[in-house]
Amino acid sequence: MSDDRDFDFIDDSDELGRTCADIAHDRVCAIDTEFVRESTYYPELALIQLASESRLACVDPLALDDLAPLAALLADASVIKVFHSPSQDLEILYQKFGAVPAPVFDTQLAAAVLGYSHQVSYADLVRDVLGVSLDKKHTRANWTRRPLSADELDYAMDDVRYLLPLYAEMHARLDAGGRLAWIEKDLAEFERAENYSVDFDQLWPRLKGVQKLKGEKLWIASELCRWREQVAQRQNRPRRWIVKDEALVEIARRKPDAAAELAQVPDLPDKTVKRYGDELLRIVRSAARIDPQDYPRHDKTLRLSDAELALGDCLMGLCRAIAADNGVALATLATRKDIDKLLAGRRSSRLLQGWRYAMAGEKLLAFIHGQAKIGVDDDAIELIVDPPAD
Repeated sequence: MSDDRDFDFIDDSDELGRTCADIAHDRVCAIDTEFVRESTYYPELALIQLASESRLACVDPLALDDLAPLAALLADASVIKVFHSPSQDLEILYQKFGAVPAPVFDTQLAAAVLGYSHQVSYADLVRDVLGVSLDKKHTRANWTRRPLSADELDYAMDDVRYLLPLYAEMHARLDAGGRLAWIEKDLAEFERAENYSVDFDQLWPRLKGVQKLKGEKLWIASELCRWREQVAQRQNRPRRWIVKDEALVEIARRKPDAAAELAQVPDLPDKTVKRYGDELLRIVRSAARIDPQDYPRHDKTLRLSDAELALGDCLMGLCRAIAADNGVALATLATRKDIDKLLAGRRSSRLLQGWRYAMAGEKLLAFIHGQAKIGVDDDAIELIVDPPAD
């Protein structure tokens, strides 16, 4: 490894303690992680990259038995943790340390309310804001392999090397435009531990093909998902390695009563039937004892009339214009699902909450209730609010 690197590679507990203490004094810390997940249920944390005003460090969690100083830093409420699109990093750190790092700042979210695309990549943001083009040649590196090359480590460090300048620029723009408050609720949402814990009752909606099932069959599918998740966690293997989605749905649909019937299910190998057959059949048979009132149910599909669908098209056009006028990514302001929920009177529409309501939701409601109309000025859509009656 080259001696002219600009970061510290930390595989010593004492050095980790000193590094974390220095960063804690800086009060802002950029963080990124590298991990491997192809053959396990839980991601294997391979590197943790850190950057602050005084330190640039790459931590090797595979070489360190005691990561307590890092855990303390992540839990230090006086230190802002800066990420780019942090959901995966936060999930991994939560699983590793049992707590969600907080407070969090997301440069991707900040960029979205400053007019960049809804899910702008870190590399694109670094190029557009800082004028630096990042090398992406090590995207498929095996981060658990040791030793890692100097190029691989330098590539990994690029993911935090520019995060603090991005943070400073994004934060300054948000502050100058009065938009910091816009993202406070979304940033706080990142810090909720429930987001990174498995809700066993809500596994089935993500099951491929589950839309075909209802009633008792849907309950079976739900219990099969619960069983598979528990086995995958216990064995630390990807859930698809236990039983594929297609096989779970087919078991629920066919409701086999014997091993011979189970063996006829497509995408269910003989070795899986031999190993788990008794458990799968037990789940299927137990459905007969369940009160139909306890069956899971699909969310009610939003059913809008043709007139409401047409109105939704108008509202979407208005949102596009409002987003452009305010320099906000359209998908950050509203999606078609938000529009449909608004038309259906559902309070869960993001357009009825926080800054989205102040920027767009209130105007859309005025249009819906006939208190405003759409006009065109210089080929651009605008909303004309009727003057109040005398």
